[in-house]
Amino acid sequence: MKMKYLLMGAVLVLAGCRLYEEKIIPLSTPQPEAPKETAPLTVQQDAASLERRFTSPADSQLDPVQTITLWAQRYEESSRQNEQLRENSSKLVLENARLMQENEKLKLELTQCQKDIVQSNALLEQAHVELSKWKADVLGFREEIRQAQAAQLSALTKILRVLGAESAAAQTDPAQETQP
Repeated sequence: MKMKYLLMGAVLVLAGCRLYEEKIIPLSTPQPEAPKETAPLTVQQDAASLERRFTSPADSQLDPVQTITLWAQRYEESSRQNEQLRENSSKLVLENARLMQENEKLKLELTQCQKDIVQSNALLEQAHVELSKWKADVLGFREEIRQAQAAQLSALTKILRVLGAESAAAQTDPAQETQP
């Protein structure tokens, strides 16, 4: 009985694996078949090729002492490069932190400048409205002054007539009245 279930389980597992490899094609739109993927190539390396990979041709001719000194020099050189890279990295981290602080400060200044610009624009609009009103008042006042001066002149001419003075226009007009 157990054997029967194991056999059925094996068949289901194998059938289930095949089920996921099948391509599902939707019925609504036909799709072109995708090219089948090929398995990645694997290169098998033997011990000799691995050894050649990590050793240079000059190393094979050196004795063990020279090899040790060569590897010590390489280690020292890589240690110096590592130290330089760490210093550069720390400098860049410090520079980045400084720039981030400066960025935040400039963002705050920018928001303050934007607020100032909004206030200045509101003030300029208010000043423009007041200037337009003042200009209209001045132009209206000019007309009132002209009317007042005309009224004063007419009153003065009436007073002068009452007093018996002749107007300057009447002295120049008799010559013009005789010509028509």
